Amino acid sequence: MTDSSHPLATPQPPRHALPAGPTGGEAWLRDPSPTALAAIAVGLVVVVLASIVSAFATPRRPDLPPPIEGQAILASPPLPARATEAPTASWSPPPVSLSSRSVLPTRTATPSRAATPTSRPASPKPSHPRSKPPVVGPGELSPLPPSRERMLRSHGGGPETFIDFVNTRRARVAVYWLNYEGRRQRYALLEPGQSYRQQTYVGHPWVVTDERGGALVCFEPARQALRAVIR
Repeated sequence: MTDSSHPLATPQPPRHALPAGPTGGEAWLRDPSPTALAAIAVGLVVVVLASIVSAFATPRRPDLPPPIEGQAILASPPLPARATEAPTASWSPPPVSLSSRSVLPTRTATPSRAATPTSRPASPKPSHPRSKPPVVGPGELSPLPPSRERMLRSHGGGPETFIDFVNTRRARVAVYWLNYEGRRQRYALLEPGQSYRQQTYVGHPWVVTDERGGALVCFEPARQALRAVIR
């Protein structure tokens, strides 16, 4: 007994058979020819060139203001025009060349007489006068040069005494005590013609300076009260 003779058998629908090979479109994508590739490349180049040309050929934006007439943009500012000045007379002497100098007449040398040897004693060289030390009057302390300041300093053990400082200069002076380390300590300012008495001790040196601090004279006290005259 076969299927066709069975009374309940239903007929099966026919199945569509798949094509044996790829279609034309699929074959072109899977295996492109050189001619197709060249055509694609040419099309891309044309599109790129067209976009570049359109970018440069676009008109100027309407919102930008137009350039102002009568003004130009320069790379550097113009130089100011120099005012024409009237030529002034120059007092500088013109250059003189050696060829243009006038030849002065030369004197003819006259025969000189033979010099007779003379024996003259050599004149002594003038000697510079040495500065004399200041004259110390009675009741005055002997002034010391200002260069002695760096070697002076106070030391204890001496008796008490006094110094009368007298300013005979035309400018103000300052009176300093040189302490145990040789440093200055100011005690008084004396106007021109002013004087004052200072209590001190034997062995305590003093220095007098000008207003700028330059040393003028130094003094060392004595056992009796004496004057320190600032000249």
